Amino acid sequence: MISRARLMEATQDSCCQVVGQHVPKRAVLQRSWFDIVAVALTAALCMLPNLGAHSLWDVDEARNAECAREMWEADDWIVPTFNYELRTDKPILPYWLIMLSFECFGVSEWSARLPSALAGIATCILTYGLGWSMFGRLTGLLAGMMLASAILFNVLSHAVTPDALLILWTTAALTSAWLGIAHARPSWLAWFGLFTGLATLTKGLVGILLPMTAVGLFLIWQRKLSLLWNRWLVWGIVLWLVVTLPWYIAVGVATKGEWLLGFFGRHHVERFTTPLEGHRGGIWYHPLGILVGFAPWSAWLVLALTVMLVQWYQQRSHRHAASDSSNSGTASHSASALRFLACWCATWLVFFSLAQTKLPNYVAPIYPALALLTSVWLVAWMTKQTEAPGWMIATTLAVWGLIGVGVSVGILVASGVIFVPLLEGRTIPDLARLSWLGLLPVIGTILAVWAWHRGRYLAVVGSCLISGVAFVAVGAAFGPTLVHPAKIAHRLGEAIRQTQSEREIRVACYGWFQPSIVFYVQRPVANLREVHDAQDWLEHPLESYLIVSRPWWEERLLPMLRQPHTMLGSYWDFTRAREILLVKNRAPESASARCLEPIIARLGGDTSARGDARLTSQAVALPHGPVAPGPDEAFPAKVDLGRD
Repeated sequence: MISRARLMEATQDSCCQVVGQHVPKRAVLQRSWFDIVAVALTAALCMLPNLGAHSLWDVDEARNAECAREMWEADDWIVPTFNYELRTDKPILPYWLIMLSFECFGVSEWSARLPSALAGIATCILTYGLGWSMFGRLTGLLAGMMLASAILFNVLSHAVTPDALLILWTTAALTSAWLGIAHARPSWLAWFGLFTGLATLTKGLVGILLPMTAVGLFLIWQRKLSLLWNRWLVWGIVLWLVVTLPWYIAVGVATKGEWLLGFFGRHHVERFTTPLEGHRGGIWYHPLGILVGFAPWSAWLVLALTVMLVQWYQQRSHRHAASDSSNSGTASHSASALRFLACWCATWLVFFSLAQTKLPNYVAPIYPALALLTSVWLVAWMTKQTEAPGWMIATTLAVWGLIGVGVSVGILVASGVIFVPLLEGRTIPDLARLSWLGLLPVIGTILAVWAWHRGRYLAVVGSCLISGVAFVAVGAAFGPTLVHPAKIAHRLGEAIRQTQSEREIRVACYGWFQPSIVFYVQRPVANLREVHDAQDWLEHPLESYLIVSRPWWEERLLPMLRQPHTMLGSYWDFTRAREILLVKNRAPESASARCLEPIIARLGGDTSARGDARLTSQAVALPHGPVAPGPDEAFPAKVDLGRD
């Protein structure tokens, strides 16, 4: 093993400015713009294709998108609601950005997901810039592309959740801190206050407490805590207060403190002290989650961390050994950078390992740091400035290929090609068309092994990068679109709009409820618990729709009904392995029924005898006038669906 000083030296690219070097500013700018475009295009390739080609996922995506839609519909920029009731789960900034997207592009899945996708792309660019500042241009470039192709980061950049935005603000805050500390510019405290303010407005107090802890630990480690005591600290505090307090005060006043109590009480204190909604796990939950979420790059992450820890231990054992004084400045700079990344990762891992409620996305803000740690070692290795045992490289490349094999096997299981009794009724046959996806990492492994045996380490990393980006980009673009036809909320919403015959209608669920149904019917959806409530719902004089599971319909509700009704169709919910029926409380009209049958067939409903939805004696009046848009189309601005 070579000394730690040489490892640090290897990470400094000849094109960047390090201690004792000067690079023409124009050359640096030209290279940086080229790199930024390359990273942005790579991230866009992984995040933008088919962004709106599939319906919302339950439950978080649906709740966040519908909350923003309701606020946009009501032109209310203060109080978040879901299903037209107060929602205390998240602060306001994600909703504001989605509302702006709705205002610009209309209400759709694509416009709801756009802020997260743009945040993901921006985070990759920031990671590149931070990597260049810490270790050199090549390290930053590789880290930015690596981050875009990490599975969990990619998923969050596709999702209507606050996580992608939180990662962006956290990365921006820590980048400003590193640049300010490394270059002795105290104004970083103001930028830190601004970005942590945005993070607090995105997901609460974790947006300020954890970045502040990470920076504080680093300053203590570096014995530079005195850097905080200057006038820019006041500006940082002022900016944080200016960004966060106005809305928190406004929502507290508007809801008489109810929102503040629910958010800080339940979603801060209770989430930390008790496992909410069954999301529990042991001390190894987040390390194991990173192995999956950072895949396929977790294979290289484990190798990089192992080798760097061994070198660090050896360096401590020989701390009095002579070192090359010409590289002391570079080594010191890079050592400080590694300490900064270590504080970043440790803060999130320790905090959320102590928290009782655990989810993989809680530690996602450390993914840029993980990408940098992996990249700095890979650059040193591929430039042959450091080494690793051959068996470790071979194992890493084997794991890279096995990740592809595992994904292909998983797809075959999920599609039902490989039968698993526990998944009976929960498979999606269309997914089998993507079973070849795992070949991409396998091909990457074959090419990487070939290059490794010939000593072409740059080609090894290049093979993994190309195959990893292609693997994640193709999976993200086409996987959800193959699942889309099997999801039922968007089909139920379209069926209701297509068969609506009166201006004012009511919609309810009994024995089944998914938050996305509220988004697709664009009106309140009652979640009925008692059979008598369901009976009253269908016997109400207003035009009413009931979404009900078949067992509850046949065993509880149907024997009690006295009013005529129409069965519009049946839908198979693969997530619950249950058949769902759509019922309307209107007397049939035989002529309409004959016209309706092809509509229901087009919507994917079962009008066969098995579905018990034959319309031989029952029918539904077809809607008058223009047909409302389908779920795969953008909803026009301020759609009037007849709700007063």
